[in-house]
Amino acid sequence: MSRRSNLDIILKNMDTEKATKILAKSLYKELVNNGFTNRDIINFSKEMLEHMASEMRKQAGVDASRKKDRLLIG
Repeated sequence: MSRRSNLDIILKNMDTEKATKILAKSLYKELVNNGFTNRDIINFSKEMLEHMASEMRKQAGVDASRKKDRLLIG
């Protein structure tokens, strides 16, 4: 069994809080082992949060639009 499929099985069978912690530690170790500095990792984290916020704003706009359409149709 590959390392990837082992990780998939582990993550699917545990609660999301624990899985998130494991994933964060694993990603951090991978980044450090590949030469990223703590500053690089902080910048990566910032970019991740900005991307997530952008996606959430898009989804909120889609949800608001759908709600408006339902009100017009309903």
